[in-house]
Amino acid sequence: MIVLRHVAIRSQDLARTRRFYEDGLGLTFLGYQSDGVAMDLSDGSCNLRLLPYEGAARTPREEGTEFIHLGFLVDDAGRAYRRLAAIGADVVRDDIHERRQHDPSAPPPHSFKVLDPDGNVIDVSDHQTEWRTG
Repeated sequence: MIVLRHVAIRSQDLARTRRFYEDGLGLTFLGYQSDGVAMDLSDGSCNLRLLPYEGAARTPREEGTEFIHLGFLVDDAGRAYRRLAAIGADVVRDDIHERRQHDPSAPPPHSFKVLDPDGNVIDVSDHQTEWRTG
């Protein structure tokens, strides 16, 4: 048996990143690590740990050239879009497959790409069969 239970992201601004994942995407804050800085969030199945990034300034990478991106399945992409827009998140593409340039005058209907505060690309979709799991 193998189950993915943990992903970690290093962040330059942990409070802002927490707000993105908690208020924007709806993950649940579970608490701080023993250092009082790193923190855990979860969707109820997979743990997302936010760790401080203390290296040199990162060069932002354009969507499509990133090293890694994450995908989140949501009940309603429109509602997720509105929450993320309310916190000032940068939506970069409408539809995660067609990757159309985002038109801020019309919320994406079922999926979109958004950047987290550190520039990591996040796919958001409400298609229940978007990612194979079995």
